[in-house]
Amino acid sequence: MSKTKTCGCYAAIVITLIVILRIGVGWHFLYEGIWKTDPSNEFSAKGFLGMAKGPVKEFYYMFLPDLGGEERLQMAEVVRAAVNKDGEIVKDTRQRIGWTLPVIEREWYKYYGEYREKYDLINDEARLAEARKIFDQYVLSLREYTLENREDIRAFLASKRRFEKRIDATKNEAEYQRIRDWDDQIKYRNEGEKFAKEPVAMGENLQLDLWNLLTPEQRKAGQLSEITYGENRCPLMECVAKLPWINTFAEPSTMGFLDLMVTVGLSAIGLCLMLGLCTRLAAFGGALFMLNVVLSQYPWPTVYPYPSDMIGHSMIFNKDSVELLILLVLTVVPAGRWGGLDWFLWNLFGKNVCKWYGVEESEAPVVA
Repeated sequence: MSKTKTCGCYAAIVITLIVILRIGVGWHFLYEGIWKTDPSNEFSAKGFLGMAKGPVKEFYYMFLPDLGGEERLQMAEVVRAAVNKDGEIVKDTRQRIGWTLPVIEREWYKYYGEYREKYDLINDEARLAEARKIFDQYVLSLREYTLENREDIRAFLASKRRFEKRIDATKNEAEYQRIRDWDDQIKYRNEGEKFAKEPVAMGENLQLDLWNLLTPEQRKAGQLSEITYGENRCPLMECVAKLPWINTFAEPSTMGFLDLMVTVGLSAIGLCLMLGLCTRLAAFGGALFMLNVVLSQYPWPTVYPYPSDMIGHSMIFNKDSVELLILLVLTVVPAGRWGGLDWFLWNLFGKNVCKWYGVEESEAPVVA
């Protein structure tokens, strides 16, 4: 066999392997995106980003609204007072009637107001009275829950603030202390979510009971967006989550927006890589995503928590780092022109664009 034929054979093998590599990585991304659209899988980036470790972990925590439930657990006294015609509180009429979680109760009142307007209950006095009765029962339950757990919540919040203050004030890098601080951080986060879980569940049941109260004609107007609280409220996402297909898995919240971006982004990157369409751009987007995965799960051997033995053993470079390097390779080689739609884009537009700007770029090898 001549030297030319040998080189051509090697080139064919290399190109074939790169195409297979591109399709394989694309299928991995596409399947991850499709899997996340199934509501039964209950995907949320909160669990993954909440376990971020390493020097940049605080950056990823910023994307998680009310991580640990501290905002939802802020308490306030409920006061009843008489007001005059100008809406001013009449002196000496204040009466303390209990405690509540204002962030949660405020969103309930906002939802109830939208509920009355959307389903036109103003002209249905009997149904409006029943809806008000249901709503008042839930508000009363929320206040009873707050009163019963007030001391425990207050002690929890005070302890959590002392812990955070100590972490900010001292930088003890001893391994024992780092492990202890991480475990305490997760403990406080889980405890806060536990306190906030029951009021949030009350809000979900409130929405269900009010929905069941409606007539078939009123239900034709569609459902209201789910109740979200504090920083997790996202008016833009409340509109986006109603779009066809997206409404089957996206939640109308800030966290839902992040989950939607991850789901759609992974699916788009995977589909483009498999089709060989805008391959370099898709590979670069995938590389950025994998870079965030690597940074959030910092693969340094001394960073706690250590990787589980169930996923293998690694030092500095792990499976995510390898996939990041593969995507960088796909970014710099014309993999989409080999068995992909980029071949058509290159021959129809790419060559002319390069000529207009005076850029010389060698064509992708053609393998017979």
